[in-house]
Amino acid sequence: MKNYISILILFFFATNTFAQDGPMTSEFTVNGIKVIHKKSIKQVVSVKLFIEGGVSNYGEKHQGIEGLTLRLMAEGGTKNFTKDKMNGILEKYGTSISSHLNYDYSTFDLRCLKPSWDQSWEVYADAICNPNFDEAELVNIKDQMVAAVQQGESDPDTHLRNTAMKNTFKTGHYSRVAEGTVESIENINIDDVKAFYKNTIARNNKVFLVVVGDISKADLEKKVSSLTCFSKEAGTIAEVTDFNISESAFMAEEREIATNYVRGLMNAPKLGTADEIPMRVAMSILGDRMWTEIRTKRNLSYAPSAFFPSGVLNYPYTALYVSTDKPNEAVQVMIDEINKIREVGFDEEELINKKGSFLTRYYMGLETNSSQAETLGKAELAYGWNKADKFMKMVDQITLDQINTVFNKYITAINWTYLGDGSIVDKSIFLSPIVK
Repeated sequence: MKNYISILILFFFATNTFAQDGPMTSEFTVNGIKVIHKKSIKQVVSVKLFIEGGVSNYGEKHQGIEGLTLRLMAEGGTKNFTKDKMNGILEKYGTSISSHLNYDYSTFDLRCLKPSWDQSWEVYADAICNPNFDEAELVNIKDQMVAAVQQGESDPDTHLRNTAMKNTFKTGHYSRVAEGTVESIENINIDDVKAFYKNTIARNNKVFLVVVGDISKADLEKKVSSLTCFSKEAGTIAEVTDFNISESAFMAEEREIATNYVRGLMNAPKLGTADEIPMRVAMSILGDRMWTEIRTKRNLSYAPSAFFPSGVLNYPYTALYVSTDKPNEAVQVMIDEINKIREVGFDEEELINKKGSFLTRYYMGLETNSSQAETLGKAELAYGWNKADKFMKMVDQITLDQINTVFNKYITAINWTYLGDGSIVDKSIFLSPIVK
């Protein structure tokens, strides 16, 4: 009963907070750059420059170039602020400038306290428009990126994720690694970086700003007007095509490791469609079932999961994951549970419980201005920022028939990727048919 009351309190608070998004959040354009501005009473200001395209912005040869370029912008100093002077200002005011990579977009971020907003923006704007692409700094960051890639290749989970994407998407955009490969990073030179910046990042149709903080519109308009480096000549935006896993498949990579790692990718609805939210809820319930059946009841794995990735926008998919020393048994349970749901469906109690926990996690994820900016930006890329506040209402309206229908519609085949001891694998189990 206490948990239920807590959820209601959070639900009420979240409703009243997010319901204000209409008057609190606005959109305007400055010098051809779209700005999404959300007022906040917090003393932290979060700014995110969203760069559309992600891994579609470069070919296989230049994997990692976007991350490298953005890191040079954030860490390498500018034409008006040397690296040391830039770091000194940021440290003095407790300000951070950073970048983040995703499959469909990247962000160049500023986080500062309101009292240091003017000084922080000056450095941030100069990092965007006047980066000092220094060759020595390029070499330094490349070395760090190569070390990170090598560490990722030795980490089973990271390697499994990248391999599963290549296995599923073949030569498509998602087969590329945003962090780059050792070979691709080592071959990128300063001229490549300068060309990428000019042709991809400095295009006003490729970028938009999301700002969350206690900043006036007039002040923000004035500051954004200083970003005069963006060309009005259109940059290329990759066309989104359909993606479909029509039949189950299995790919194994032999590796001597303590346990075995399995990842299965499945279909998902397009973002912004009527099927998206019911499918997210269905996959979350499936994740609970996997935990109960695989870990709690059978002790086959420490952390099995089923999920609908939130950071993938253009080619959404759903996924299964398990690390186990008994891969045949664990995968058999996964397939059996999927077939059980397809035959008899989820139950009403599962849906009721999931609505509460799903909304709780969602609103807890909006506690910071940075997370709110990320949510607005992703929504803008997927279906428009002004639809982000409809999420709560859509979850509340989901019916049992909806989640059962979407589950049967999209979970029809699984593309498996296996990392570990291949001698113990029964491939026929992985390729067991999904009940029609």
